[in-house]
Amino acid sequence: MNTRRGFRIGFFSLLFFCLFESPFFAQEFSYSGSFSALSGIGLPNTHDNKGDFLAGALTFDNTVKAYFSQAMFCTNAVFIADGVGSQSTNGVSSFVSDDGHFALKLKEAYVDYNGGVWAVRVGRQISAWGKADGIQVADVLCPQDESTIIASSYKESRLGIDALRLSFTGTSVQADVYWIPFFTPSTLPLAKNNPLRAIVFPSRFDGFSLVTPTRYDDLDLPEKKFTNSEWALRVSLYRSAFDISFYGFYGWDDIPFFSYTAVSGSCVAVKGTYERMAMFGVDAAVPWRDFVFRLEGAYFPERHMQTSADWQGKRQREGECFSSSEEHHQLVGLVGFDWTPSGWTLAAQYIADGAFGDGDALERKSFQHLASLMLEKPLLNDTLTVSALAFLDLREFSSCIELSADYSLNDSIKLSLIGNLFLEGVDDKQGLYGANRDLSCITLKGTVSF
Repeated sequence: MNTRRGFRIGFFSLLFFCLFESPFFAQEFSYSGSFSALSGIGLPNTHDNKGDFLAGALTFDNTVKAYFSQAMFCTNAVFIADGVGSQSTNGVSSFVSDDGHFALKLKEAYVDYNGGVWAVRVGRQISAWGKADGIQVADVLCPQDESTIIASSYKESRLGIDALRLSFTGTSVQADVYWIPFFTPSTLPLAKNNPLRAIVFPSRFDGFSLVTPTRYDDLDLPEKKFTNSEWALRVSLYRSAFDISFYGFYGWDDIPFFSYTAVSGSCVAVKGTYERMAMFGVDAAVPWRDFVFRLEGAYFPERHMQTSADWQGKRQREGECFSSSEEHHQLVGLVGFDWTPSGWTLAAQYIADGAFGDGDALERKSFQHLASLMLEKPLLNDTLTVSALAFLDLREFSSCIELSADYSLNDSIKLSLIGNLFLEGVDDKQGLYGANRDLSCITLKGTVSF
């Protein structure tokens, strides 16, 4: 029996138990879910996607919880029917058709046991680290769904990890220790119809055609053995004047590092390799009147960073050795605040990201920094919520803007209109967000919750 087939059998056996068996043994049982439909159309400012459907999907999300005295069982599964065919072929966290039109994802499936001052959670689970809003600083525990950025929030993009978590809780302190035996990578836009694919994998490299990966089987995933396990630690201290948390992580970078190698006179093959990573982080939240000030920092010793395709091509033409990544010490910091005056919510952040050493070969800049601003206001007796979110690259001044309006017809039905706009920087420089210009779109979404 191959690994993929065994995983399918295990998943459906678990799903059968959750839906049909656990209610008979549970002291309490709950079921919740939602059904949503969305459609996104490219805006006129895109180069190639004006008027094209960039997103179109039906999503059925359901959660089952069963309580057994001091224990709880929880599972969250999502079924997606994608009209665009953009679902990535991820053999680790979902089952997807080869054409990307259907996906069945097991986001969480775990058992909790609470023993008072200690607790244990076993299974697929999602944990949020850090105080940053909408961006990753110390939040490296769970991988991300990188296959879509259209009408999708950072919170929704987290994927579950298969882990054992042991927690110890005191009056004002909590410590969580994680053992993650099986590596779960971030989901990439591998499906041929995914509009992000053309950004991550250009059609040509150095004048040659690219042979790009189409499945995760094509990437060099870490071998499944004990020495390749991931480990993590979080210690949180809660006081009336502030909250502070410390983090430690040793595992794998969730995004592979790509190398481009000529395989024939006119073709270049793309290979992806995952590398080890360590992180030490800290965050703090300090409330004051209507404000909450947020601080967060993360240090990555000798982290692998992607070398640029142009640098790799030049090295190959000169007959020299090259690598898909270089190791650099990295330091990331964030300072921000939330302010809630008279029903408004305003959140602002500044994030700085520095890679030490000579970064001429890197795909990224050695130092990059950005700012974000979010405004939100409920109207019409809280039935309508309007919001604006903007990220500005402070080096090249590229930007990402999201405008949204959510209208609740009742407690169960919500309609949303979302506009995503990606703009290039000064002198048409791509910066951090300009490469996504062709993903600018307007999206209509309807959600029924039950």
